[in-house]
Amino acid sequence: AVKCFPHQTEHQNRSTRTLGKHSPTQMQSIQPPLTAAADAVAGSLFSTAVLLLILIGSISAIFSPALAVKFLTGLSRPNLFFGTITIQCTVLFFWYRAYLKPLYATSRPGSIYVTRMASALALTMQQIIISLLISGPLRVIFVGKDPLGLISSLRWRIREIDAKILQVRPPVYRVRGSGRELTIPLRDGAETAATLYSPQTKDGRYDDSPRPVVLIRTPYSRRSLTRWGIRFAERGYHLVSQDTRGRFGSTGEFFPMLNEATDGAATVEWIEKQPWCDGRVGMTGVSYLGLCAWAAMREQVPALKAVAPVFAATDLYNVMFGRGSGAAHVELLFRWSHLVMHLMRKPYGMLEAIPNFFMGTGKNLQSAYTHAPLKEADTKFLCPDCEPIEWFQDGFNFPNGDEPFWQDKRKFVDFSAMRTIPPVLLFCGWYDFFCTEQLHDFQAVSDLSDDCRLVVGPYTHWHVLAMQPKLFRSLFDFFDMHLLQDPVVMSLPKVQVFQLGKELGWKKMASWPPRNVQVKKMVLVLETDGSKSIVEDGEHNFEEKELSYVYDPAHPTPQIGGSTFNPSDCGRVAQNKIENRSDIVVFTSKPLEEDMTIAGEIKVHLQVESNVEGTDYVARACHVTNDRTSVNIAEGIVRRFNLRPGRRTKIELTLSPVMNRFAAGDRFRLHVCSSAFPKYGRHLNTRESFHLEVAKNAMLSEQVLFVGGENGCSILVPVLP
Repeated sequence: AVKCFPHQTEHQNRSTRTLGKHSPTQMQSIQPPLTAAADAVAGSLFSTAVLLLILIGSISAIFSPALAVKFLTGLSRPNLFFGTITIQCTVLFFWYRAYLKPLYATSRPGSIYVTRMASALALTMQQIIISLLISGPLRVIFVGKDPLGLISSLRWRIREIDAKILQVRPPVYRVRGSGRELTIPLRDGAETAATLYSPQTKDGRYDDSPRPVVLIRTPYSRRSLTRWGIRFAERGYHLVSQDTRGRFGSTGEFFPMLNEATDGAATVEWIEKQPWCDGRVGMTGVSYLGLCAWAAMREQVPALKAVAPVFAATDLYNVMFGRGSGAAHVELLFRWSHLVMHLMRKPYGMLEAIPNFFMGTGKNLQSAYTHAPLKEADTKFLCPDCEPIEWFQDGFNFPNGDEPFWQDKRKFVDFSAMRTIPPVLLFCGWYDFFCTEQLHDFQAVSDLSDDCRLVVGPYTHWHVLAMQPKLFRSLFDFFDMHLLQDPVVMSLPKVQVFQLGKELGWKKMASWPPRNVQVKKMVLVLETDGSKSIVEDGEHNFEEKELSYVYDPAHPTPQIGGSTFNPSDCGRVAQNKIENRSDIVVFTSKPLEEDMTIAGEIKVHLQVESNVEGTDYVARACHVTNDRTSVNIAEGIVRRFNLRPGRRTKIELTLSPVMNRFAAGDRFRLHVCSSAFPKYGRHLNTRESFHLEVAKNAMLSEQVLFVGGENGCSILVPVLP
């Protein structure tokens, strides 16, 4: 039963003195499927409430059009109200699709999928109803009054159900959903807009008593963090959500990550001086918001007591350019640029940007992926009526990572230069493009500090709902210990990782990568019957042979699933439909005789020969189950411009980290090709830098792989004994 909910973990009891009295039922550590089904029913009831609200709005329109307008717009914030609903409905659509897919390589009863999907729908529906209540329509209906305390009771019940779904401790304080507006000055005179969420006193006023403060800085509108503010405030924190420089209500000019270190430090210093702060500040955030949390550590402000970056790493260059190989993550750069450029456009920036982003921005985005030179894509496709975007152009003009442009942007924090490192919690997902560098950050911090924790789940960058239970349990435990300083809260395990494949579930470990891992060498061979196999080193006497494939930039090899920035095509996805392509070479092992667990980074050593001076090499590891379904578990890319045609060359690739268990009878598979499109931009097979090359110069390339023998292609696989 526990396997139905892989995000569940034990949850410690709380101090009744510090956090209020909670019943054993409320603090139950593991939620069984039947309870989850009950929550799903509760979610359905809330969806009925949404329909009732719409019905009430329609009826009110008959008697008072003005009242109906106020009802539907949520007081005076139509963009916030409709923007929130648009986001929720869009996420619901893609989440519904994602939940029907087998996210993990295992055979599961259909009833488990139904339960899992029902839980997701319940979580979504309660978020929609919260958005509706926050926007204030019910208060308008009752002319600003709360007859018999119905609205207050309903809000509290919603918060209790929210805690049950997340499996966190129940709320202790009531919280106003609107928050208070703040203006926070920066060191150069710029002013940033922020919202402060605080607990309420018994008489309904804001509680300004000194408390720990959680800070989240965002370029996507501080109002998008309302639920975060409520969840933290109702558990005894103040939470400040802040628009970063040049975004929404903040002055100044926005340039990604240029000012986040100094601005973040200045904000922490300002918060520390406020009477409602007790001198302890923590930072967290997902994606760019997590990058802001990392960056604020650089100046070592004493008040910054704990940092929890989620889906964020300190080396942005390696994330954007294929682990430093120079292969640009074009899908990430283009999609994110489109989102950032359009969110603030008037009058319906959010209404346009969010649906367009999730729907793929249509032909414009696809045209941008295939356009050459790539550096023209911002003004031709992503934002045709805009001037060239400085940071977009700079990213392409300096692709090597050692240019002056990257000096203050490539590595946000130099841990070795820090006198003290605050406690750190890193939360990431196996199929998130930040994962590789985030695990490197964990290793770097762990070498210098004993207070660093790691959680790695089966998530993509877009598992917004799936990760919430595990995420908020981890965040509350982490901040309760280091900010609330609750003596009863037990420390989080050093490492928690979710094992994929057979025996799905969370595993506690002392380190990452595991200390007892053993490296197994495997070699790629060509059998006498023409099959391409993977065998253990020393168990073969195959002669060296040659295999070849042709890569055509006009028809690049597609990327399916994996660590992409495409919410509708990411994660653990069946690869069978591309494995018959002539531009992919597929090697497969014999059925395994016993279970095998891979834990760490797979390294692929290719012996190649090319007829061009520049091209890409892509390797992808897959798990083939006994029903012949092949799913991706790790991938890597290397971009080369200095090949010598006709000369044999060694290419080394390090794949993304993974923990995957193969059952006896399963097979290990490896793809070798020269494209992962559109995640990475096409290599046109020339020596010219990829962002300047024009399409007319593209050429075909023939790649030869040397397999078998003593010096053929090989794989180093980290295996747990």
